[in-house]
Amino acid sequence: MRGYRWLGVAGLLLATFAVAAAGDDSWVRALWPAAVAMGAILLLKDAAAGLACGVAAAALLLTGGHPWPALRVTLVDYLFPALQGPWRIGAVGFTLVLGSFAGILERSGGFETLLQRWLSRGGGGARSLLAGTWLVGMLCFFDGLASSLLAGRIARPLADRTGVSRERLAWVVDSTGSPVACVAFISTWIATQLSLIEQGLAGASFPVEPYAMFFQSIPANPYCLLTLLLVPLAIYWNYQPRAMRRFAAVATEPEPEFPGEPRKTPPPWVVLVPLAVLVLGIIGGFPLLATEPVNILSLEGWRSAFSGDAGPYALVFGSLVGWLAAMVCFPAKRRREAREAALHGAGSLLPALVVLVLAWTLGGMFGALGTTRHIADLLAAGSQLAWLPVMVFLIGGAMAFTTGSSWGTMGLLMPLALPAALAAAHAAGAPPEVARSLCAMVIGAVFGGATLGDHCSPFSDTTIVSALASGCQTIDHVTSQLPMAGMAAAASCSAYALMAVGSPPAIATLTAAVMLAIAVRWLARRAPKPLVGA
Repeated sequence: MRGYRWLGVAGLLLATFAVAAAGDDSWVRALWPAAVAMGAILLLKDAAAGLACGVAAAALLLTGGHPWPALRVTLVDYLFPALQGPWRIGAVGFTLVLGSFAGILERSGGFETLLQRWLSRGGGGARSLLAGTWLVGMLCFFDGLASSLLAGRIARPLADRTGVSRERLAWVVDSTGSPVACVAFISTWIATQLSLIEQGLAGASFPVEPYAMFFQSIPANPYCLLTLLLVPLAIYWNYQPRAMRRFAAVATEPEPEFPGEPRKTPPPWVVLVPLAVLVLGIIGGFPLLATEPVNILSLEGWRSAFSGDAGPYALVFGSLVGWLAAMVCFPAKRRREAREAALHGAGSLLPALVVLVLAWTLGGMFGALGTTRHIADLLAAGSQLAWLPVMVFLIGGAMAFTTGSSWGTMGLLMPLALPAALAAAHAAGAPPEVARSLCAMVIGAVFGGATLGDHCSPFSDTTIVSALASGCQTIDHVTSQLPMAGMAAAASCSAYALMAVGSPPAIATLTAAVMLAIAVRWLARRAPKPLVGA
């Protein structure tokens, strides 16, 4: 079967030679590399391989279909330049260090202690377990995959003992991990997000501070925010849609008794202290590493620090300080495990870095091919400017659902959507402040759409990991989670509709949150009482 998939990819690349003859300004030629990348991701279920195919197709088009010049153009004009600059180098360094940091905290066992203590104080019931699992996922804000894996693995035996179905547990861990990592300003996602923002807004008519744009985009990312709200609402009102109610809890077996002293669990501070040091180190790195002296006692001073050029340096500095704290706090008798966990954590993010570098390379090629200009023309002809964010959200959701990759979706869609939004705003004569606001909403829509499709896709790594960590079948997790993801997506579309008619993103998302809470309460009252997980 995989051989047929590679034949399909080969067919797409061979068709590139025919597309190269379509003319320099053909819209087919401009959009073809994106189509090749999307098709290859669909066929191979691999974001890195798909983006690499898109890069190959773009290089062939730029050189008139000549393979060897295409290789030189890729390396000399796009790949190596993509690895230059503080934001690009900082993104690679920060991602590796934070991946190592996540591995150390996961292996320490401190999160398991936190969940056990939460249960002992909350009575040990189903609601207490699910709420504790949600809180552990929120504390693992630094990495979505690690959050899903860690929370599911820790809570699974406790879920069986408290009568919670594993499918419901998988929904909690999956609906916490990726959304919190997507909106957290310190995570393994943030370096990628900031670098894509910086690249996409290279031609903006307003000053571009990637961190400031990221913060501005958070209210315009209703899907992640509403999903993080939906989890505790559904837990508190004990709401489960029919697709989730049909699954029963797994019958528990008596725990084996082992001679000798029980295994000692580490204290919670082995994870809480490094997390605090990480956050404080990154925040403190902004004024410390700023070009000009910053008055840390004034709000204006902090605003100046976050708007300056210290972002990539602060990320790397803070992550290194947090990494050292994690190593120091790791249980002394198991210190060798810390080194192994650190290497494994960093290595686990190497595929994500390959996706990131290929996205940078392909983004530069899109500019040379005029791809964003053609997309902007299509958008201007097909819809009003204000409705662009909801279109991007739905497109991103469809891309991530079909490909199973939120990172691949962000890497492919952001270099297309942001320059297209800038071009469309310029064509509409929008002033710089309106263009900035539009771009912030598009950024939020890309991230939210990528997370939505990732939640609904049976091919997604986080979907598969959440199911495996929680001990259920992937298809059962997907089908039981779809109604919940659909509720959050519908509420998000209503938020974008409010933004389109002039409501500020924060007000629109807050209004959608109220609507979502009312809907969950109404559905919880009408739904039959679950036989398990009450």
